[in-house]
Formats: sequence, structure tokens, C-alpha cells
Amino acid sequence: MVTFQVAGDDEMNRGIIYTTQKEFESENLDKLFVLLEEGIENESIQPEIDVPFIEGDINVEYVLIHDDNKKEIYRDEDFDESKVSKPRSL
Repeated sequence: MVTFQVAGDDEMNRGIIYTTQKEFESENLDKLFVLLEEGIENESIQPEIDVPFIEGDINVEYVLIHDDNKKEIYRDEDFDESKVSKPRSL
């Protein structure tokens, strides 16, 4: 399970941060990193469609990876759960 962070990346929306999760299959962590990097770059992976709309520029990163047993096997050193925005109710 991969947790993505979708964050505002300009003056207007900086500080707006959402997360979403997606499952991926991979032989090992290194191959998963390649899959994620390429998918984000070529937009075949678009976690921003699974979070509330953020107007302006955004930054998408994978920040947590858990194995099939829900054990954390990767954490981005800059990821801070306390800064994640709460989605507004409609």
C-alpha cells in the first residue's frame, strides 16, 4: 500500500496537503520506486484525482509504503501527518 501526498505548491495554496492510498504490485522495493517515479512523471499515476481539488500548482509524492502485512517499509523523511489537511464536508 502506497500513501501519496498531494500538496499545494505555490503561494496561493501552500499548506493545503491531502493524502490518498493506492495498491501496487512489485517484485521488490527498488522496482516499486521506479514504477512510482515513472508513473508520477508520465501521469499514469494520478493520486490528485482522489483528493479534494487544489487550485493552482501541486506537488505529488509517495510518502509511505506498507507491505502486505501492513508493516511500514518506507517513510519519506519530510512527511508529517500532523500537517495533512482535513477534507471539508460538502
